[in-house]
Amino acid sequence: MSALNVCLPSPIAESWDWQLSAACRDADPAVFFHPDNERGEPRASRVRAAKRICLRCPVRARCLNYALDSSERHGIWGGYTEDERRTLQKRREMQSSPASIRPGHQDCGRTLAARAIQ
Repeated sequence: MSALNVCLPSPIAESWDWQLSAACRDADPAVFFHPDNERGEPRASRVRAAKRICLRCPVRARCLNYALDSSERHGIWGGYTEDERRTLQKRREMQSSPASIRPGHQDCGRTLAARAIQ
């Protein structure tokens, strides 16, 4: 009988201990996650309140990186809304892609032949 190799995940505490220092730790989670159909000024006011908490957070960058790395789809993380994180994620992906396949990198100023756009 052969020995079984098991790859264990890293301890969870080390991955999440940064949250113990988060400024939002004792805040109402409802500030960071919008209720269904929240729109207009109520939503804008809640987002501003969440971002004020994030501004004073000592682990803000770590929180944002967690949200980007895990593709967190909901809530305010690291001071960024869902839409703002999507924009950051797209930038991140563009920066990590090879220059040769980046849109517009070497094509800037070039004109397409008429047959290419038909």
